[in-house]
Amino acid sequence: MPPKSKLRRREEAVRDLKLNLRRFVVELIVSSYEAAEDVDMNPTDLGSLCLLLLYGPAPAGRLAELTGLTTGAVTGVIDRLEKGGFARRELDPADRRKVIVVPNPERVDRDLFPHFPSLQRAAAQQFYDNFSVAELERITEFLSRLRAPAG
Repeated sequence: MPPKSKLRRREEAVRDLKLNLRRFVVELIVSSYEAAEDVDMNPTDLGSLCLLLLYGPAPAGRLAELTGLTTGAVTGVIDRLEKGGFARRELDPADRRKVIVVPNPERVDRDLFPHFPSLQRAAAQQFYDNFSVAELERITEFLSRLRAPAG
């Protein structure tokens, strides 16, 4: 059987990559809904918590900017996250009139992270051991370009 042309191999590789990305995204979406439901949280609260975990503690106004929610809606989100033990309010040391929302990663690790098996696998250091530094850098570049704003 003759070898596949480079163009055909590339088309197949791109197709397989797209398919695997779709599967991964669907798995994350389904897992997110299951995790949120399991801890009596709604998807907006979970998304807000994820933003806090990604960007770190933030004032309510910053959380409103990140989520696109109104400050009133963010107050409800923070109330629910605090009630569930997923975050707490702290006074801003620079301006004691402001409140900083601080996520609780221990609660997340214990009650949400188990719902994400692919992320658990990736969290294990050995997951990365089969990739060279150059490959890891290319994967990082690929993911960074995926999230880059259009135009």
